Amino acid sequence: MRLLSQSLINGFFVLKESQKLLESDLKKYNFASKIVLKNNDKNFVMSFKVNFFTILMLSLLLESKIDKNRCVLYGKIILLIRQIVTSVDNVLDKERKGIIFIEGLSNLVVENAMMTFICQNILTEDIIHLERKEKIGNLNIRLLDKIYSIANGENLRRRNLYDRYPSMSYIETNIHRYIGGELLDISLFIPSLVEKNEKLELFSKGLFKIGMSLQGLDDFFDMKEDFENEDINLATSEYIELFSIKENEINFENIDSKFTKHYIERIISLAYEGFELLKSGGYPIDRSTGRFVLKKLFILRGLKDYVHYIK
Repeated sequence: MRLLSQSLINGFFVLKESQKLLESDLKKYNFASKIVLKNNDKNFVMSFKVNFFTILMLSLLLESKIDKNRCVLYGKIILLIRQIVTSVDNVLDKERKGIIFIEGLSNLVVENAMMTFICQNILTEDIIHLERKEKIGNLNIRLLDKIYSIANGENLRRRNLYDRYPSMSYIETNIHRYIGGELLDISLFIPSLVEKNEKLELFSKGLFKIGMSLQGLDDFFDMKEDFENEDINLATSEYIELFSIKENEINFENIDSKFTKHYIERIISLAYEGFELLKSGGYPIDRSTGRFVLKKLFILRGLKDYVHYIK
């Protein structure tokens, strides 16, 4: 536990430097409205609550023995990608989430569109710098292709695209692969291409598994909401297959307790597989520390009543 804690703390210090670098770039945009970078807490515990995965990514980069200054740049790239993806989700969900905000814009669509433009512009400048320095071409196109695949995975969630409710296998392969696995793994996409580091390849595979697990978990707690919004859902698909019923026959207010136990434990086992891949790359995590991390994530996501499923 001590080694894991120290690794995360090291990632936190790199995150603070990445945030300072990003703030410096944002100040170049002299709009009438002020651009604000939030969630840049100086306190590790507070930052851990809202930036856990960013801190984890940076600790993985450090564990890969990548130069600290390069990790700081990759940290800024991670923050920019994080905001671009969140801004697109905000437009779809009519929300105002993320880490960068434009004060004074009351129209959510306008603010999120502007944030996407700004982040993409800064991101492109960083990628061009990397391409010239490392003599690697088409990084921006390859990243955009990755983002498109995630967006398309989200697009395939609409229930009206299917005559019958899609199978678990279809959802995992065509949707969760992108909105779960690759959405989390995308943070290491650029450094993986540039560094060609064997440890990063293992860490990337581990993050993919963890991302699949987290999306599966979200699906369980979103069963009713997704049904009402006419989005397909992995947990709903498994429920349909297990009980041989139709989606409109499910009592979403009273999900079978045996199914809850079976589903959550299966999803948790996928996260453990991801942790095992991180461990195989030399990251200081095992089943015991992985259990600790999962419990923290459950509590942070407001799932304290379900922590007892983590064994």
